[in-house]
Amino acid sequence: MRKALIALAVLIVVGAFVPSASAQLGQNNLCNKATAIEYGDSATGSIDNSAFLVGFCFDGTAGDQVVISMEASSGTLDPYLQLSDNTGNDIYASNDDADANTRNAQIEFTLTTTGQHLIIATRYGADQGDSTGNFSLTLSEGAGKGTTNTTVPPKGPSTSEDQVVINITCDTGEQIVGGVQLSFIDVNPGFSYTVTAVGLDGFDPVVAVETQPGVGTCNDDANGAVGSQIAVPDVGSITAGRGTAQVRFTSPARGNPTNISVGSANGETGQYVLVIEGLAISPASELDGFALRVPDSVAEDNLSVYMISEYADLDPYLELYQGDGLTQAYDTDGNFYEDSLDYNNLEFILSCDDAGVNDCSNTPAFPGGGVDIANGSTYIAGDYDAGLLVTPNSSLPMLFVFGSYSGQTAGQYAIMVLGTVPGN
Repeated sequence: MRKALIALAVLIVVGAFVPSASAQLGQNNLCNKATAIEYGDSATGSIDNSAFLVGFCFDGTAGDQVVISMEASSGTLDPYLQLSDNTGNDIYASNDDADANTRNAQIEFTLTTTGQHLIIATRYGADQGDSTGNFSLTLSEGAGKGTTNTTVPPKGPSTSEDQVVINITCDTGEQIVGGVQLSFIDVNPGFSYTVTAVGLDGFDPVVAVETQPGVGTCNDDANGAVGSQIAVPDVGSITAGRGTAQVRFTSPARGNPTNISVGSANGETGQYVLVIEGLAISPASELDGFALRVPDSVAEDNLSVYMISEYADLDPYLELYQGDGLTQAYDTDGNFYEDSLDYNNLEFILSCDDAGVNDCSNTPAFPGGGVDIANGSTYIAGDYDAGLLVTPNSSLPMLFVFGSYSGQTAGQYAIMVLGTVPGN
């Protein structure tokens, strides 16, 4: 086991939620035992500890803008909604709270397929939740703004607190302009990791890893990583040159930060490919999490995050969250404090099973080949690897959660990030 996000497990509907839905609503076509509903209809239901979800099914056409609302009418019920295909395997959208002022749930979504669609009405936490009560559910077409199958998170508020510039002080005293900062969440101490950054189009990146407050290890050029072969989505196969940066480190004792930053030692602007090795999903229900943020100066540039299995035994699954529960974990100096993260105040944004298709069709898929780090491991990048292409639009942090599809597979994997360093 590398890391476990136990508190986040109730937020991930794929691992613990869909199998339960299959058991209660029937196998394969779950609409066979769900309640039929049409546009303009309303329905009622009840959630308790013996029946914690209710299924509704409707026929929709690709392009329909649907609005699904679930409101508690009694008890302590904290509504939670999920929209999927009729098998429950392809999850299109989910929602806990419609906005900051209510616990009621609402999904606004533009359908991408024609046919039967499954609505699952449940409670926050599903089988692990404890709220109960009655609810009303409404389905309407075209009443809301609708959300397309986009890979762009909502733009955060523009405030002075969001004007983030990530500067890194190395153990050598050198100052680096950083382009992205990733923070491990709930990492077990004593495990070994390798971080490799390769520049695109001649860019020379620097990697910094902070494992104690204010103390970091930096690297500009790593001879051992030269010659690494990386298949980069939307770019092609690249070979790591002498400007490749790499840091190997051991996760520190609990309570200390584990932050990875990519920057430029000479103040240049450029694009990079970052690969993090040493990760694993084991057992299959495990979840790994990384908080990620970029400076405002590159927030309008695309950022891609991929989960690549080392072998074919792991089917990666990736989700993205944002919200005040994550933002509050950063202080005014940009330091990340994991213990301040509030999992109950996060909003689901996007999910991806297989890069390039279905729920992440806008994310470029892997070209032929994989990831072969010269002094590390080889990863077989393929059709089942997950990825999300986002435009952050602000410096508000994002939480990427890594797991296995439906919580059914386990194995080692690497994280690949494609981003931009702002320079001076």
